[in-house]
Amino acid sequence: MGIRLDTGGSIVLHILTLHLGDKWIDIQKRELARFISEPYKVYARLGDQPGLDGWKYEKDVQNGKYIDTTVVYDKHKDKFDDAISGSQHWVYSMGKLIDYMLENHEVKSTDKILLLDSDAFPIAPISDFLDEKLKEYPFVSAQEPMHEWDRNPLYLIPHPMFMLFEAKHIIEDNLTDYLREIIKDKNSNWWGGTTQWLTERGYDYYPLTRSNKTDLHPLYYAIYDDLIYHHWAGSRNMITRPDRLRAEQTGEDVEDIALENAEVSNRVFERVSSEINIDNMMTHLKGEYEES
Repeated sequence: MGIRLDTGGSIVLHILTLHLGDKWIDIQKRELARFISEPYKVYARLGDQPGLDGWKYEKDVQNGKYIDTTVVYDKHKDKFDDAISGSQHWVYSMGKLIDYMLENHEVKSTDKILLLDSDAFPIAPISDFLDEKLKEYPFVSAQEPMHEWDRNPLYLIPHPMFMLFEAKHIIEDNLTDYLREIIKDKNSNWWGGTTQWLTERGYDYYPLTRSNKTDLHPLYYAIYDDLIYHHWAGSRNMITRPDRLRAEQTGEDVEDIALENAEVSNRVFERVSSEINIDNMMTHLKGEYEES
């Protein structure tokens, strides 16, 4: 759980995360505790991976797939400041989690909200950085052009694996409405509502950008501003746009690329999951240590 302090009138960092399966729960919680030095709380929607029967579907709802079993929730709910159960598309799950937090917990307009992917976490002290950036920008987000189709020029947009903003934007403004719906941009990204919200208000944002010196993949195993690690595709099949572009250019079978990605992912995960080896893995990705 978050740092247990008498917060009084102090600012609290509220972290919202969605876990499909339980692979990343303990790793993420461990690294949050290591590198956040301010009062914080973590809220999660905990869902099960699709079983043999696959996803269920809501009629007449775009991407309305869901899973309503509660195995992961029942096992891990007490590790969080609060949690709800179920699996859905990110927009529906995050919308429900934001609503649940606001209805059941005290959240001040001056508090901070961090939306964080399940396979993302800090790798260095981050609290001062967050405070400094929110003094300059209303919104802080990861920016990953390698996730996009565009290469010349690059398509630079905020990505929902890391989004930080003051709570006033979901209490006094309607940012949640832009987060809870699938609003596609020109590349069919479902989080186009975020860019729309920023544009309509004339807001700029601070982009966390990839800082790897060692790239094991054009997209995966990424470090941003030497502060945040994102594994990418940590809870699903490891095929994304860079892999599809590679398949088009080389003629390789995309499933063979997925198997190759999975092998590398397993090796990286083994190191990241270890309290002993995670720092060496991160310094390797930063180009400061030769991983064996």
